[in-house]
This record gives sequence, C-alpha cells and structure tokens, in this order.
Amino acid sequence: MANKKKTSGVSALPALLLISSVLIEVVIVGVVLANALNNSRFNERLAGEAYAAARAGAEDAMLKVIRYKNCPTSPGCPSSFTLTVGSRSANVTITDSGGGVITIESTGTALLRQKKVEVILGVSPTTGEVSLQSFEEVSL
Repeated sequence: MANKKKTSGVSALPALLLISSVLIEVVIVGVVLANALNNSRFNERLAGEAYAAARAGAEDAMLKVIRYKNCPTSPGCPSSFTLTVGSRSANVTITDSGGGVITIESTGTALLRQKKVEVILGVSPTTGEVSLQSFEEVSL
C-alpha cells in the first residue's frame, strides 16, 4: 500500500505538461495571427493615404496646367514639384508630350508605401481649353 501512494501522482505531471504546452502553442498562434491581421490593416491604410496624396498632387498639377497656358514651360508652372499633404507627400512631374498632350505623373508616399497616378490632358493650342483624357493609378 505504501508503494501505491508514492507512485499515484506520477502520471499527472506529464499530462499537466502536455496540456500546458498545447495551451501555450494556441496562445502563440493567436498572437501571431492578431499581429499579422493588424499589420495588413495598417498597410492598407498607408496605401490609401499614399493614393490620396498622389491624387492630390495630380489634381494640383491639373490646376496649374489650367491656370498657366504654357505649362510646364511658364515660370508659374514648374515641371516638377513636391506637394505636402498633412504628413504625406507627393512628387509631381508635368511633361509636355507634344501635340497638345500633357502628362502628369504623381507619386504619393506614406511612410514606406507608394502609389502612382498618371493623368493625361489634352490642351488646345489655339483656345487653351484643357480636357481630361485619362486619370488612373499605374504600377510603380
């Protein structure tokens, strides 16, 4: 009888260790999944902010083209500039492709995320009328 009391708790220790290790693994997997989900949402938000900055830069460049007839060669209309939108920025380039076609490329940056918008405008050489031909996001 004395031997039974000494060995009766021996099987409980491995069972307790096994259950504890399974619970710890489940908790670790939960933490890793929550972190991955949080990072993807953060990256999605940064991508949206980068796109908004690129769009704002393109719209600002469109206003410059409308305001200055000989853009990008006129003094008030630079061929490239940086626009700050809150804590984000957009690098904008305006190029005259000839034949009354002006191309605007705007790259928005939010931390390490970047988005690029390309705008193609048609400008009448006689009247100066500006028409939007294309406004789209392009790959970097």
